[in-house]
Amino acid sequence: MSNLGGGVGNPLKTWVSDRLMSLLGFSQPTLVEYTIGLAKQAASPADVLGKLVEYGLPSSADVRVFAEEIFGKVPRKASGENVS
Repeated sequence: MSNLGGGVGNPLKTWVSDRLMSLLGFSQPTLVEYTIGLAKQAASPADVLGKLVEYGLPSSADVRVFAEEIFGKVPRKASGENVS
């Protein structure tokens, strides 16, 4: 399965929507877009988790796993912050 960043939209949105539905009991297109956007800008899975908790999601193991998964799935722009 090739993930070159071009056609990531629909499968990713569907996956995020499904995960939000299982975590929250609902999903809205705006929330899906917001979640994808914050994962793209995040520096780490912990950063994603922190933003999700700020937004109102519970700080649970399930949400932590979701943060790790979405961080690994979204394409991120290189920001030049490669600290070794």
